[in-house]
Amino acid sequence: MLSTHALLIFAAVYAVAIATPGPGILALVARALGGGFWSAVPNVFGMAAGDLVWMTLSAFGLSLVAQAMGDFFLIVKLAGAAYLIYLGYKYWTAPVEETAAVVPGGMAQGFLSQFALTLGNPKAIGFFVALLPTLIDLKTLTLGGYAELCALTVTLLPAICLIYAALASSVRGLFQSAVARRRMNKGAGIIMVGTGISVAVA
Repeated sequence: MLSTHALLIFAAVYAVAIATPGPGILALVARALGGGFWSAVPNVFGMAAGDLVWMTLSAFGLSLVAQAMGDFFLIVKLAGAAYLIYLGYKYWTAPVEETAAVVPGGMAQGFLSQFALTLGNPKAIGFFVALLPTLIDLKTLTLGGYAELCALTVTLLPAICLIYAALASSVRGLFQSAVARRRMNKGAGIIMVGTGISVAVA
C-alpha cells in the first residue's frame, strides 16, 4: 500500500495534468459541443482506459516495451488523429436541422477514438512513463499500491473531464438559432480537425 503522502502528491500532480487542456480535453470539448454532454461520456471513459494502460506499463516497468513498440503506437496515434479529423468533417458538414441529434459515431466509437487518442497522446505518455516514476517509488510498488493508483485514475479523470463536458454542453444549449447552431457545429469541427492535426504532428 502507498503512503498517504505519496497518494496525495500523485493525486495533486495528476489532477493538474488532467485539467491542463491538451489534445484529449480539446477532443472531449468538441464532442460535447457537437453532440451534448451524454455523447462525451464514452470519450471520458476511453481517456481513463488509455491512462490506465500507460500507468500499468510505467508501474510495472514496461515502459521499455512501449518504447520498443514505438511503430505500433505511432500507428495508433495517426489512426486516432485521422478519426478526429473525420469527426471534424462530420460536424462541419452536419445539416443544421439535425444539429440536436448529430453525434458522429456511436458510444463504442467515442470510447475507442478517445482511447486511441490517449495511447498516442504525448502528454499522457510523458506523465506516466517519465513523471510517474519520480512521484512513486515503483521498486516497492505492490499490487495494493497499484490498485490505489488505478482507483485514483478512474476517480479523478472522470470527475475533471465530466466538468469540461458539462461546461461545453451548457454553452451549447445557449445556441438556439439556425445560424448559431451552424457556427457551433463548425466551431466543433475546427476544434476536432485542429486537435487531430496537432496529435499527428506531435
